Amino acid sequence: MKIYIYSLLGILLAVNFNSCEMDVVPTNAVNSDLVFQNADNADNVLNGTWRYLWDTYSTYQNPGFTTVLLTSDAMGNDAALQPGKYGYLAHYSFTNMSNTTATTVTAIWTFAYKGIDNTNSLITRIDGVPGDEKQKARIKAQAQALRGYLYLNLVTFYNFAYAKDSTALSVPIYTEPSTTETVGKPRSQVKDVYKQAETDLLAAYNNLGTYDRGGLKYKMDKNVVAGLLARLYLQTNRWAQAQKYANEAQSAYKWMAQEDYFKGFNDYNNAEWIWGHGQTADQNVASYSFQFKDVSSKASGYYSFMADPYFKDLFNNDAGDVRFRLFEWDTTRFLGGLMYKKFVMRSNETGDIVLMRKAEQVLIEAEAFAELNQLSNAIAKLNELRTQRGAATPDLAGLSKQQLIEEILIERRKELFGEGFALSDILRRQKAVVRKEVPSGTLIPGSQTIKMQGHTVTKLPDGKDFVPNSTYYLFSIPSTESTNNPNL
Repeated sequence: MKIYIYSLLGILLAVNFNSCEMDVVPTNAVNSDLVFQNADNADNVLNGTWRYLWDTYSTYQNPGFTTVLLTSDAMGNDAALQPGKYGYLAHYSFTNMSNTTATTVTAIWTFAYKGIDNTNSLITRIDGVPGDEKQKARIKAQAQALRGYLYLNLVTFYNFAYAKDSTALSVPIYTEPSTTETVGKPRSQVKDVYKQAETDLLAAYNNLGTYDRGGLKYKMDKNVVAGLLARLYLQTNRWAQAQKYANEAQSAYKWMAQEDYFKGFNDYNNAEWIWGHGQTADQNVASYSFQFKDVSSKASGYYSFMADPYFKDLFNNDAGDVRFRLFEWDTTRFLGGLMYKKFVMRSNETGDIVLMRKAEQVLIEAEAFAELNQLSNAIAKLNELRTQRGAATPDLAGLSKQQLIEEILIERRKELFGEGFALSDILRRQKAVVRKEVPSGTLIPGSQTIKMQGHTVTKLPDGKDFVPNSTYYLFSIPSTESTNNPNL
């Protein structure tokens, strides 16, 4: 962190209160006389922090915190990015996130720590604010949930797996609001960052109670927090807790109808979405992610996240699987590219951002059950998802524990394509990225002239093969941070 962080509280309040000037001011200069004047003001800060994270961009390839999700998918196995298109080609090539001066490296760090600083102010000072006690408790719990989410993301992408080395240095932990006198902290160990995230999420879980968000799916309620705890416990190999919280997160939600899978993954009112960020014509920065992932709309500007042809093979030509029917060869724009038409922006070029779904949580349950050697339960959860998608459910009873886990991990790739889990799954499972070139001259089915396009980057930047736990997979701390914080 910089020697001190200028808080966004001044900006957020300027948006909500016309009497304030649009200035960026230190937290300690604005807290006592305005921000914590009443609970409604504090609620505005919480809502503004959320909008800052998702609806602020530094460049078009860094559309708020969706940048993390896009980067994770670009650095995985299954998205074959179209060469020559703006945005994420360097990430796909593993040359961006290892570059400490890259805009994405700086943007992600800044988004995370400015969000953390705002939540620190809310958490430490909301108790003394005049106002309704129930409202204040909810604000504090949601601020804790958001801080826990941010620390969970940081430790996920800036480090190797918890199981590899829980004592490795990770990122600094800040729990107090910054001032002009704040001194940058050293990096904490992986286990301590996970512990901070867990502490925050458990506090939020215990304090949200029966809070009803009233259909506003961007707000963090108890189900969302349970889902985040399930992710945390999955990453730290605490399988029983992962299964428990995943079940709680998803059990109140219905499966989407099969035809809904073709509707573009752009509406957070989808029955299966537990958490998402809504977009409108005038609040649409996060929607810019659709410019990269929407490969079939004519309005899509970059349409670069094509699918690897070998990803299609994972579906075993299962025509009954609704997900398999999303594949289509491009014969008009990127000739020979394989479109996966999962993400389609709305007619006004917006799309809501999916952050958590029932399907993901059911897959967490399946993986956790398998790790607990409850193989029949794991198979039941896996087949619950497959049945909903119209996919085949072959007999898996003869599989070993490890074979079943691999089957579940493949299902995660099939179900969660484009939702930000590609790199995080590779890191937590200590796997190598797997990319194969399409043999030269291979034609797309039904064509005698159009050559099939697949991966163009199949090795690390140093020319070596992909390996587990490569430092190229990790996000870097920006050089400006290293310069300004001598304690890192």
